[in-house]
Amino acid sequence: MNVILTAPLWLQVPLVMAIAVPLALVAAVALVRLIDALFLVTERTWQATAGADRTDD
Repeated sequence: MNVILTAPLWLQVPLVMAIAVPLALVAAVALVRLIDALFLVTERTWQATAGADRTDD
């Protein structure tokens, strides 16, 4: 770890970006999937409680 900390900035930036960007991408995809799953559960619950006679679609 000390090698990275003492490396020049021009070398640190690409290394950090090579790690940070893929991690952020994975986190963003996971968050979107979680939000989609929660929306699906909410929508199914709403459909079950509102019934088929709901007209405000």
